[in-house]
Amino acid sequence: MKKFYMCSALLFMLAGCQESEMPEDKEVNSAVPESMDASIVIKGKLEPGKEVILETTVKQGSQLVNEADEVMFEVRKSGQDKRTMLESKSTGSGKYQVMHTFDEQGKYIVVSHVTAKGLHVMPAKEVVVPEHESEGASAHPSTDVSIEFQSNPVKAGSSSNFEANVELDGKPLTNADVNFEVWKEGSEESHFTKAEEDGNGTYQNKVSFEESGTYKVQVHVEKDEVHEHQLQTIQVN
Repeated sequence: MKKFYMCSALLFMLAGCQESEMPEDKEVNSAVPESMDASIVIKGKLEPGKEVILETTVKQGSQLVNEADEVMFEVRKSGQDKRTMLESKSTGSGKYQVMHTFDEQGKYIVVSHVTAKGLHVMPAKEVVVPEHESEGASAHPSTDVSIEFQSNPVKAGSSSNFEANVELDGKPLTNADVNFEVWKEGSEESHFTKAEEDGNGTYQNKVSFEESGTYKVQVHVEKDEVHEHQLQTIQVN
């Protein structure tokens, strides 16, 4: 009889331990992250030898992801095994960009490898690069975008006012998306500063420099089908 009571008590204690552990397990397993989504856009005119922007926008649920662990672009010509891997940079608003030149005509596969918040997605896009158009062969009139860049004398430890005057076919280009991309010569890291429009196609903002040296400034201009950029070299004393 004593053995029966002892076994019953032991079973009761084991059952109590199992019940106390179940809520903790359930709480851990219920934390399922929202799915992540990424889309690819090619900005600029696709033609051999012309530089364009590869861009992907990353979202988790309804939230834009601005601090992804890594966003790489894979470019491969259809039917070939050779791949080019390009590291992109964040430009804000969940967007990641890199410049790329398609050297020859043909069909390409562009894959964006996005790693963020413990998740990984790989959206793909097919890109067709046509032959060079001969002069007068296009049914669409050509556009002429001009970018005039100006800056104040730049000193290390201070900021300089960058200004870009942008015209399209001789007229001020308004309501465009203009960014200043800046990197020190020899460095692979760059940062973007969004320019604010002051009216009549004039865009400006202040950019800070911590160190002296030679810097590159790429002015990016985007609006509808227009994508142009201009590279400048400045000296920071």
